[in-house]
Amino acid sequence: MKLRVIAGVAFAIAAVAVLCLFGADRWDGDEENTDGIRTFKSYQQIEKVLKDIQESEPMVYAMGVAEDAEIAAENGNEASAKEAEHSDTYLQVDSVDEGDIIKTDGHYIYYTSRLGYDVIIAKASEGKTDEVAVLTEEETGVSADELYLEDRRLMIIGTEYNPSELPYDYLRPLNTSVCIYDVSKPEDPELIQKYTQSGSCISSRISDGYLYLITRDYLGGSEDRIVPMAGCGEEFTKLKPEQICSFPNPSTRSYVVAGSVSIKQPAGKIKTQTRALLGASEDIYCNGNAIYFTDYQFNYDPNMTDEWTSIIRAEINKGNIAFAEKGAIRGHVLNQFSLDEKDGYLRVAATASINGKDVNYLYVLDDRLKTVGKLRGFAAGESIKAVRFMGDTAYVITYEQTDPLFVIDLSDPEKPELLGSVEITGFSSLLVPAGDGKLIGIGMSTSEGEFGETEDGLKIALFDVSDPLEPKVLDSKEYKDRSSDVQYNHKALVVNNREGWYALPYWSWNDETGGVLQFQASGDRLDETADYTGETGIDRCLYIDEYLYGLGYDEDVIISWKRTE
Repeated sequence: MKLRVIAGVAFAIAAVAVLCLFGADRWDGDEENTDGIRTFKSYQQIEKVLKDIQESEPMVYAMGVAEDAEIAAENGNEASAKEAEHSDTYLQVDSVDEGDIIKTDGHYIYYTSRLGYDVIIAKASEGKTDEVAVLTEEETGVSADELYLEDRRLMIIGTEYNPSELPYDYLRPLNTSVCIYDVSKPEDPELIQKYTQSGSCISSRISDGYLYLITRDYLGGSEDRIVPMAGCGEEFTKLKPEQICSFPNPSTRSYVVAGSVSIKQPAGKIKTQTRALLGASEDIYCNGNAIYFTDYQFNYDPNMTDEWTSIIRAEINKGNIAFAEKGAIRGHVLNQFSLDEKDGYLRVAATASINGKDVNYLYVLDDRLKTVGKLRGFAAGESIKAVRFMGDTAYVITYEQTDPLFVIDLSDPEKPELLGSVEITGFSSLLVPAGDGKLIGIGMSTSEGEFGETEDGLKIALFDVSDPLEPKVLDSKEYKDRSSDVQYNHKALVVNNREGWYALPYWSWNDETGGVLQFQASGDRLDETADYTGETGIDRCLYIDEYLYGLGYDEDVIISWKRTE
């Protein structure tokens, strides 16, 4: 298991303690509400709003947490040698990159240390790896959490802990930084720019040459300030009032901070922009044109069952960020795959608890984030475990004791329609399009134990969704006593589209070993093509040409295998 204290953990503890105003953001029925955006002209206006929030009775809890220059390759640089076939991070949106703990360019592997907070660069050739550089926490100034690699630029996103008189002060201020390195010479990485913004990291994306960093900046603990801070290098200053906005009746003394950093420009010409919104967020969905922020809230009154998710849209365009709309839906969303935008409509899957019973929704919201269509009540008593939107169709997995796959037609945004469903034991937590009307589900196998249904391993299922009225389970495989990061994080999955196979890392909790499982969908079957085993659990895997490389859970070790053809 990856052993580190993630900044988000400490921040989540703080977020649970956030006391919020029970104002206009209160859930007030079965439809969403939307308010217009406000801008500030002075710090005095901001201070007054924050004071009003602080003095309000605690009724609601929030649960969240120019022209690009070309980069010239050095003569004789191995990174510009013969292009190697290699895997990339598995993404929700093809054109929008996501950070992960390991990246490769086909010649070098870049990964975060399991035993510390450093970044290691290793040359990879024919199954062998040779460490050539280490970017330590002392050198970068951050505890590295995730990486990006693009056009010989390495972006390290990490947490900076501000000094505090109390060593375990979880409310002390946190900053999040992006360190951009030129790795044209991987053995000698060169720092180009460092951008920092206040708050703990919610998520990040890269789109159209810009990295978008999203943090939540909670005004609490020992800090004495009223606005977020941001800047490059040593220039770390508070945002100006005109960089900050709010919707009416903000309900928390925290900010969503959105920063953009150009990543393709040479040193000295890196562009940044920072905007902040009074509010909170715990997850994001980004499609390259907009970022949607979600924040789950519930009424603490035991006599009421109000719970809802606020949704905020910020429009993005070549590094420009503009907060635009706000809406709300009943219930809570599972993760980023619960949201998808098509033709100006945002589709959202959510589960709400009503009178102690789970009720599921599929919402369609317009460009003002007002509900125009809704499907309510499918799989009563079960909660959503996986969602995948594909064109005008939504595929939703729910679970209580069996795993129903629901097919929902969204071709008419105002009238979502449930078409068909099929059940299977266990449940899928990730749905992967497999072509030819097929869908792969990766998740948990379950069995009946002494205390009821329990998760006992890894399960892969193959669905036929070519007939949406009658989806079918074609095949499934179970691996008892195994666990994979793919069950919880889609970025751990490896997909080779050219050859049509999939790979997932795993560890076995019986003997604490692990490996990489390779499989493919062949017609109506799931075929295990290889099971590469090692002496340690594997956190991530990738391929370069005919070799697989696995990153060990608890050690700074790369294990390799020659792939089975």
